[in-house]
Amino acid sequence: MKKHIGDERTQISELVSATVVETFTNMFGQSVTADALARKMQQSPESKSVYSSVKLHHGKTHVEFCFRFDFDLLLQAAALIFSADYLANNPVHEDLACEIANIVCSKVKAYLNDRGYDTEMGFPYIPKPNENPLLQQQDTVHMHFYYDSAKAQRGVGVVVNFFEDGVVI
Repeated sequence: MKKHIGDERTQISELVSATVVETFTNMFGQSVTADALARKMQQSPESKSVYSSVKLHHGKTHVEFCFRFDFDLLLQAAALIFSADYLANNPVHEDLACEIANIVCSKVKAYLNDRGYDTEMGFPYIPKPNENPLLQQQDTVHMHFYYDSAKAQRGVGVVVNFFEDGVVI
């Protein structure tokens, strides 16, 4: 029987969830939590969001992972790595968004290959939200992660969608 990535939906979701939380907690010292309640919370406006995407390929099947990050969350994470002077003169938010997407999708790729898939991964990139219909569909949001901001307000920090050949899986 031929393997189909859609059969791994639950496991991929669990792996993405664990990896996003682990990455922000361990690498960037930010408390990020996956929770169904986050779906009901208000997201940052697009003007305060940073997007990144990665595509995985298995034969003729293509899976796209779309990440939407709250700008302030990325800024807080970057502040642990870079000085304030460096951040003021070097916008690193898109690089950080791509690096996090790369970390998460590398784990998904390794998981799928361990399960017998022959998966290749593209480079992370910054999509243009107004040119990517997958990012405009509100009903396709798969996972939300919230965080406690510096102002002690809880907000949606990361949203991750993933789609197989343009269909949410």
